[in-house]
Amino acid sequence: MSETDRRSFDGELVTVPFGAHNVEATARDVYAEFLDDHESEDVLVVTGAPTSTDAFREALDEELSGAATPHVTSLVVHATDVLSQSDDRVILSDALRRELLHRFLADYEWDAEYLRRASAQPSFVDDVDRVMDTLSWQTVTPDETPELREIAAALDAFHEWLAEHDHMERGQLISAARDALAGDDRDAVVDADAVLAVEFEEFLPLDRAYLDALTADCELACVAEEHASVRRTWVETGPVTERVSFEASRRAVSSPPSTRPEATAAYFAEGRVDADPELGSVSVLAAASSDEQLAAIANEIESLIGDSDWGYDDIAVAAKGSGEGVTEVIEAFERAGIPTASTTVTGFGDDPAIRELLAVVRELAGDDDGDRLDRGADTDSARVDRMRSMESIEDAVRWWATAVGLKERIAERASPLEARSQFGNVRRAFRMAEFLETTAFADATWAPFREMMERAHEYAPRRSQTSATDLDGGVRVDHLRAVKNESFRAVFLVNLVDGEYPGDAFLTRLFPTERVASMPDYPAVTELDASAVAATFPTTSTASARPFARYHTEHARRRLAVGADAATERLYCCLYEFEGTALEERAQASRFLTAAYDELPWVTDADDPHVTSERAAEEFLLSRVDDALAEVRRANSRDVSVSLDEVEAELGEIQGLLDESGVRGDRLREALRARVELANGEVRR
Repeated sequence: MSETDRRSFDGELVTVPFGAHNVEATARDVYAEFLDDHESEDVLVVTGAPTSTDAFREALDEELSGAATPHVTSLVVHATDVLSQSDDRVILSDALRRELLHRFLADYEWDAEYLRRASAQPSFVDDVDRVMDTLSWQTVTPDETPELREIAAALDAFHEWLAEHDHMERGQLISAARDALAGDDRDAVVDADAVLAVEFEEFLPLDRAYLDALTADCELACVAEEHASVRRTWVETGPVTERVSFEASRRAVSSPPSTRPEATAAYFAEGRVDADPELGSVSVLAAASSDEQLAAIANEIESLIGDSDWGYDDIAVAAKGSGEGVTEVIEAFERAGIPTASTTVTGFGDDPAIRELLAVVRELAGDDDGDRLDRGADTDSARVDRMRSMESIEDAVRWWATAVGLKERIAERASPLEARSQFGNVRRAFRMAEFLETTAFADATWAPFREMMERAHEYAPRRSQTSATDLDGGVRVDHLRAVKNESFRAVFLVNLVDGEYPGDAFLTRLFPTERVASMPDYPAVTELDASAVAATFPTTSTASARPFARYHTEHARRRLAVGADAATERLYCCLYEFEGTALEERAQASRFLTAAYDELPWVTDADDPHVTSERAAEEFLLSRVDDALAEVRRANSRDVSVSLDEVEAELGEIQGLLDESGVRGDRLREALRARVELANGEVRR
């Protein structure tokens, strides 16, 4: 990736030693200094990520009295507000952007042989979409790799195609808003006299250019946390201080970690071993398999909630990335009856309301291939004929939702949090229909709407969204970057095995990793030397001779530090012993966790779990039988002895318990009998 020019700011840069409590304390001090000269409504606070706005709003609110609240927003949300006042173009949602990109690329002629062959693969549009999205947000122009130059040219053509129809994608927000700030309408869209930028260590080059334009005639102070950048260090090396200059700069005074989770986070981030704070706990929670790991976490959460002063929103579960790792946790918690909240969108592809609507749309589009979803009793022919007779697709879809009582059925069958998600998905379907009727990109008929719905259903986004997300009421399940600078009483870090931390660097499916590592103009950190690794990370976690491997190893460790720093009272490092494969290969504990276990005396094994819920009790009961059968099989195959008297006694106690449990006991007895028969190779209906 090509180096960007050094940017100069008129203002002050305050660097803060690693630790969220140091960041909050420093931000409050700088904010209080601004309040000495300005009214609170004239001070704008800009965060690097939408997910942390609430955390900083709560922290800075302590400096205000009465009904006043701090004006806190994220960079991307502020840019959206600027464009809403200065630009008439429609900002496409992620689903609509993907739909239009698919249509744009359907007949696109690629010159590079590699891209021509790749375009024949079903996943090509999704793969090239991710590269285009990265290029769009960073506004970088590849100049050395032919395939990247061609993708960038296709992106420019796509943007021109959108502009012809008064549309723009979210990746253009920052650059378009920066241009607006440099124009004659600046006074109409900027309503601040002073700007405090927090999380400055995460500002990308385009973000810094936007901040420069925003603060052209404002006082400016930036707070940057040392050794904490995750987002920016994915695309550029070194500390942000090497890429900017300020009129004044200083390093804030810090305090040592006050809790064991904070001290553990500092160890992950900087490799330093502090004195034992003696407050809080750090536990290693191990299970046999990944599924059992999630079950153990769910059981521990229910144990915490058993205390009267704990709520589900006091707890977070963090995975390394925003893909399947997050969705697997959410799905496991849903099965366990634990409410969740997340910035990662998971619902559109799995929403029963959307599947029901999609079945109706397929019927209306004349899809007779027989490969349709179950329509259910409410999609009868009379309603379908009524919808077909309507002139407006949007009106027909809205009428159908009312006619089948969709809102009432969602409310009846789903929890409040899940119902809110499903309502949101249905509204997205309404907006798709509205978009189809107001755009010139496609005919407003049922066949194009079916294609749009099917692609949205198939490629339901599983990535963190680019604007603020409304969260409340459940356990926060997210990727590590999304919980940065937030605070939870308990944080569970999942999958702390070496295959995940550090794991292998994954940049794109479009090109092999070895090829990407040699692309100097790829929009991520690729070609680098040992000095760049040392300038970016103070830790040394691998002896690899390849700077690329060392860099991304330390980047994975830093992500772990950011997640650990979100815990205020309890930190759980969770892992499993066996991979979920036919051979059940043993999973090695993460080298980061192994080192912490050796270096930090307060990192201890978690206590044996207590059964805290009915579901956990059932699983415990069934597992006793599985363990007994496995023990007998091992004894037979390995020529070791086992006490059948003990097995008989334990099973006898279970039988006595079931006899006293009425109908519930009869059902569990039937499940136990089926378990034994399955173990013996018997299958019954």
